[in-house]
Amino acid sequence: MKTFLQTLLSQVPGIALGITGGVALTFATLESRVERMLDAKLEAHAQHLRVLVQSRPAPTSVVMQAPDSREELRLIREQLAVLAAREPVAASSAEPEEDPRPAPTPEQVEASRQGQQVLADAITRGRWTEADQQRFHQALRVGTHDEREAMEQRLSLAINSGQLRPVLGDEH
Repeated sequence: MKTFLQTLLSQVPGIALGITGGVALTFATLESRVERMLDAKLEAHAQHLRVLVQSRPAPTSVVMQAPDSREELRLIREQLAVLAAREPVAASSAEPEEDPRPAPTPEQVEASRQGQQVLADAITRGRWTEADQQRFHQALRVGTHDEREAMEQRLSLAINSGQLRPVLGDEH
């Protein structure tokens, strides 16, 4: 039984004769005819584009005079002086800025400690059980956003480095 490819290859001479009008051609002759056809189409498209480009009006050029750089620097200095006079410099203020994040509550501190302990115990055992996961996530819910991200990163690093292997329900 012939494969599709064998059948197709056996038909190539007949297809080539059909394309060329019954004249047997070599591959080089066929290739040169295809090249000439493509060149003719390309030239027709190029000519069409030339006509389109020639029919558009030429863009007008805009030339701006560059201002004197010394004058520009003088104006910038004046503007900076006006701004400096209007706003006091933040570095010269004696008052320390407040931290935008509030201090963690005692509950958040304890939750963070518990989450770290759960993770440390699991790493010591080399296994991450469902119970560990439940206690860890309970601690994460109470903790601060920054602490939650830090503990999740430590957990990911422990698993990815092979220090910790997740254990499914029945597996011990």
